[in-house]
Amino acid sequence: METRGQLNGQALVRDLPQVSTVALAGVLTDATYRPQGPADNETAILYGIGSSIEVVLESGEHIDSWQPPIAKPVDYAIWPVWSPDGSRVYYMAPSGIYSIAPSAPTVPTTVIPLASGLKSYCLSPDGLKIAYTRTPVGEMDTEVFVRDIAGGATKRLTTNASDDAATCWIDNERVAVNNLNEVNGTKIVRVSDLSQSNYGPYDGKVYPYARSQDGLYFLNSGANDPAVSGFSVTQFAGGIPYGAKDYFDKDTQIAMGASISPNGKRWLFSSEDGLFSTQLMPSSLNRILPAGPTLPFGVSWQPAMGVTKFVGSGGKLGASSAGIVATRRSGLDRNGLSSFLTWDCQTRSTSTISEDATDSGAGSKTYTLEADKLTSLNYANRPFFLPTSILSAGSLANGAMVSVDTSSGLVRSVVIYQETRGTKPTIRRNGAGKVIEGHLLGIWDAKGRDLAPQGASRVALSETGEPQR
Repeated sequence: METRGQLNGQALVRDLPQVSTVALAGVLTDATYRPQGPADNETAILYGIGSSIEVVLESGEHIDSWQPPIAKPVDYAIWPVWSPDGSRVYYMAPSGIYSIAPSAPTVPTTVIPLASGLKSYCLSPDGLKIAYTRTPVGEMDTEVFVRDIAGGATKRLTTNASDDAATCWIDNERVAVNNLNEVNGTKIVRVSDLSQSNYGPYDGKVYPYARSQDGLYFLNSGANDPAVSGFSVTQFAGGIPYGAKDYFDKDTQIAMGASISPNGKRWLFSSEDGLFSTQLMPSSLNRILPAGPTLPFGVSWQPAMGVTKFVGSGGKLGASSAGIVATRRSGLDRNGLSSFLTWDCQTRSTSTISEDATDSGAGSKTYTLEADKLTSLNYANRPFFLPTSILSAGSLANGAMVSVDTSSGLVRSVVIYQETRGTKPTIRRNGAGKVIEGHLLGIWDAKGRDLAPQGASRVALSETGEPQR
């Protein structure tokens, strides 16, 4: 985390077993997150089940359920795909291809309107082009088309009399097109001149579902030897298929889509047995979710968050600040920001930050911020970092207690209070959790809900800092 400004006192920097936190108070003009090292894998995984787009983590933890508007009960929202920068999510419905923002998943933007016949689609690695499969009016078979995401002319890639489907982009200029006639295999079609070459393995039932970020590896729908194995991985060299290898037994098959992890070291895929992840060169399976009544129709792994300004001109949580608490995760495949909290006050020179005594094994860490009068307090949690603002215009709060989960790094609770200047609510251990007592004006949870809008005199926190109702 890169900050600019003048501090009141010393910054509190703590490295705990699973997270690292930094808390500071003063006059801050900029606070920008700059990722370092391998990309973070603990980001949102999307999959469609028709009636909704579900959001989970690789651990299986359910985050949210999005329900884009549909025109009629038999409509659906499937094949969710993240844009390369993580700002948009694309999905398919009977009426066309749409995109939504994580901040407004019920407000779709039309990308490609289609009256009927849409079967599938895929985005180019740079996110600028879209290839889609549909049945043209007056024809009986599906064909493949390409268009810029931003709009413009549509180009038809196939014209034969049997079903074709675009399954995955090889690079920003070439698309894998599978001919569903089992006699034929998958072709690599160059969009500019429609020239073709064979994909390998060249088999009508084998086609790429997902691409590694460097374009060297592709996860395939099937195996070289389907009587023995479930699926295969193809390696490219010099822009052409160089070799392929089968993995797992024949019962482990990819059913409806795949994706690559943010750090490029793991695959995500759906099957009739559920949602799974595995290594780039598969050696073991991690079942994220068991099979449900409906197969996951399309899966996509959220890209790791890039450089993000939280405080400053155009900042996600405000233009200036009297202090911040930022937490990042550490460990295998955990290398990203978990939460960010910032506040402002009437007189910034009065802003201070302190911490409770937390041993290395505690489930939460609590920070107390104080000022003459708080004028704003905003926080955001992973995976979407959607801003939560918890102070109303007439608030009398002059302090807050912020509890951070020492495992996930999430802000689990924010307790705002009004006390005589120089005093603050008491906080004490209560078994594995904590109890806060004082003149509490509001008690906010990780999802931005005020659990005590009329105020309270006492709140119990769980071991990880969650307020108990």
